[in-house]
Amino acid sequence: MSGAISNRVVETFRRARQTAIPLTTLSVSAWAAAYRYLPAERADQSGRWRNEVVPYLVEPMDTVGKPGVTEIIFVKSAQVGGSEFLNNVLGYFAHIEPCPILFVAEDEKKAEAWSKESFAPTVRETPVLSRLFGAARERDSGNTIQGKMFPGGHLAIAWATSPSTLSSRPRRVVLMDERDAFLPTREGDPVKLAEKRTLTFRERKVIIKVSTPRNRLENPPGSAPDAPRYSPIEWDYELSDKRKYHVPCPHCGEYQVLSWKNVVWDDGDPLSAVYMCVANGCVIEHAHKGEMLARGHWVAEKPLTGCAGFWINELYSPFTSWGEMARDFLKAKKSPETLKVFVNTSLAEGWEDLAEMASIDDLAARCEPYEAEAPDGVLVITASADIQGDRIETEIVGWGLDDESWSLDYRVIEGDPAKRTVWDELKELWLTPLRRSDGTEMRVAAACVDSGGHHTDEVYRFCAENAGRRWRAVKGANTPGKPLVSKPTMQGKPPHRVKLYTVGTETAKDTLAARLSIGESGPGYCHFPEGRDEDYFRQLRSERPTMRAGVRRWEKVRASMRNEGLDLRVYATAALAILNPNWRALRAGVRKRAAETEVEASPPGEAAT
Repeated sequence: MSGAISNRVVETFRRARQTAIPLTTLSVSAWAAAYRYLPAERADQSGRWRNEVVPYLVEPMDTVGKPGVTEIIFVKSAQVGGSEFLNNVLGYFAHIEPCPILFVAEDEKKAEAWSKESFAPTVRETPVLSRLFGAARERDSGNTIQGKMFPGGHLAIAWATSPSTLSSRPRRVVLMDERDAFLPTREGDPVKLAEKRTLTFRERKVIIKVSTPRNRLENPPGSAPDAPRYSPIEWDYELSDKRKYHVPCPHCGEYQVLSWKNVVWDDGDPLSAVYMCVANGCVIEHAHKGEMLARGHWVAEKPLTGCAGFWINELYSPFTSWGEMARDFLKAKKSPETLKVFVNTSLAEGWEDLAEMASIDDLAARCEPYEAEAPDGVLVITASADIQGDRIETEIVGWGLDDESWSLDYRVIEGDPAKRTVWDELKELWLTPLRRSDGTEMRVAAACVDSGGHHTDEVYRFCAENAGRRWRAVKGANTPGKPLVSKPTMQGKPPHRVKLYTVGTETAKDTLAARLSIGESGPGYCHFPEGRDEDYFRQLRSERPTMRAGVRRWEKVRASMRNEGLDLRVYATAALAILNPNWRALRAGVRKRAAETEVEASPPGEAAT
């Protein structure tokens, strides 16, 4: 027998023995410590897995497969190892208890990214998994991005936007990553579709949902008016035994759940942040965190009835200091959209709008006299145009630091947009400079023209002729979660071929609603000029968020209401995003002008000081 054949026989026998006699006495955390290796591209501390680095993951891992537990909910922030928790569970079942497994991501791109950037490196660096799943370069029918064969089982990789990928054969283990990003499909709730795959296994099934919370949704019909709202993963957690990780104060020994309200720092120095003990006010430094985590334990708030729930935030992360979180918080709180990201991804809490969008009367009461055509706070100007059958409506908006804005002009240009004269009038308006009180002349730096309605060809012609002025054709998309501006595609025929940008109108309207709720001048505040008529504000308030079939969408308050003012502000905001100005340079310019003004105003003899 040749050496090559002999080696294959030995390897085949070894695999068969490994499958036939599994090491069922191992827990998932013990398996990870014995077999798992972290790839360098996935962790700062690559190499063998060490449970002592993230001790709070031991109990969630070891709850997998326990009698009486068929479902595990893991509500988490960033930087706490949620993805590696899933990878350890997957590796354990593939190696120790081979069975059919289903991994579900939020969409096809995320599923492919997980397969290539998370699963493949884990298999490559973990010897027992590389032997089970074969070489990463294999491209046969048993080893693809959507499916991986291993002795005794199969891993299917699906995504929530595709019901067909969720309707595969029975699965004992179902792992759902970023569950809050799952949206209902034409065939129903993707979570329910995935859960149905486990019916064959009854008490032996394992369903794990891991997610950072996102938007808190409206409560089900019949809920109390003052009942708290939850995101989908938070709802799942509420139905579990609700465990939280308690850690001891290193000074007084009092066990407590870490909360953001107890992080304090010196003014102007967020990196000095410390944690204040809730019991005795002890000052806890970041250096104490490792000891606190090692001595921590999970405490359940409710009896276990089949679903174990775990909640943890970034305050526990060994990879992030409290000072770094404080620094990130100060940056995030400047605008509602960045604050939402901090609340979701750092505090592991669902986002709920801080306030309802201001009323029509409240907005009209904000009208103020401007000291010049463009107030001194304006650093960039954008514009937008909405094309109707008999007119073009346009708004010109000035933008300052931290998303503060000023509505500078709103015009209705009467006439048939099929005629060139109407477009010439729009062009003249956008090219007319606006003067600040210091004499600086400013012009529209970028503009968006809605191409999704009337006169698409005329829009393409106008934008093609003014492409050098950054006047762009756009089309709205009311898909929840879509970015404010997506990568453009080329549309139209030469010589009027243009870049067409897709605008996430749901995202833009959420942002605008949050900004309109700000009541004081400063970051995010929306200014309006004296004399702006009430109909404009009525258009800004023409839509509201609604919940239908579990999906949050913006819809008209009444079908007959006009919404051009709302659309125009959405597209003016998109124009700013496309322009992507260098705010750091603009901020430096503001400081320089302020310093020069202060020197000029100083009495003789004080300028040098």
